[in-house]
Amino acid sequence: MGLSKEAKKKINALIKVVVENHISGAPNRSKANSGNPFVIALLKDFEPLVHRIHGLKTSLGNVMEKIAQIIALDAWGEGNVQRKTREIVNIPVNVFREIDSIINNLSNARTLSDYEKEKKIILSACKNPSKETEQHTFEFDLIVTDTEEKHTYIFEMKSPDPNTTEVSGAKKRLLVAIAWAFFKTKSEKIDAHFAIYYNNKYPKVYKNPKVHYYFNPKGGTLVQEEFWNFLGKNKETFNSLIELFESYGKMNKKKIWDAFSKLIKKN
Repeated sequence: MGLSKEAKKKINALIKVVVENHISGAPNRSKANSGNPFVIALLKDFEPLVHRIHGLKTSLGNVMEKIAQIIALDAWGEGNVQRKTREIVNIPVNVFREIDSIINNLSNARTLSDYEKEKKIILSACKNPSKETEQHTFEFDLIVTDTEEKHTYIFEMKSPDPNTTEVSGAKKRLLVAIAWAFFKTKSEKIDAHFAIYYNNKYPKVYKNPKVHYYFNPKGGTLVQEEFWNFLGKNKETFNSLIELFESYGKMNKKKIWDAFSKLIKKN
């Protein structure tokens, strides 16, 4: 089993809330549109429907972190999973300098991303700390602790096509997370990954130059099945999650169509 009954129940409830929000009162929102005059001119009678479906897709994307938390809690247990934590990070100045140097070299294409090498640089700086420290507040999307292996995992979750600013910002947070976790746990068993929760190139290999400038696909990223199956500690977690969405869609197909079809101007 990829997901427990309790996890499925909680995920199903989240899907329902998002879908119901977008189909309830749909006819009363028929005037809503994307604001794009070219799309409106081209699609006209269908544009309100397209706009609402796009809104539904965006809303579903916004709950994926909550779904990730449900799956992680189900697999790793209470107390071993944290989501959207704001941490006051106080680490040596020399560590921040190494982090900035890594990011600057990647931004200017002086080097290619090498996850293992970058992690070694950060940990080496942590072991030879400067006396002066620097303090900043960072938010981490998801932290998972493997108590058996005493290993800490930090994830930054994103859709497959984030903008460049989002990617570079995520890179800094994840490098900082490595240092933060080292000083917190006194252990080198740390990994900080960029998690792409679905592959928009599937069945082809995920490729995005904006992402791969900063994250090595062989170490710095977890994409689709890799991410969900890791969270669920089961190679069937991703498939189970897809089946859950598919099942909800089939069971509520008529209700969804009845609501959305009223947005189409038939005259």
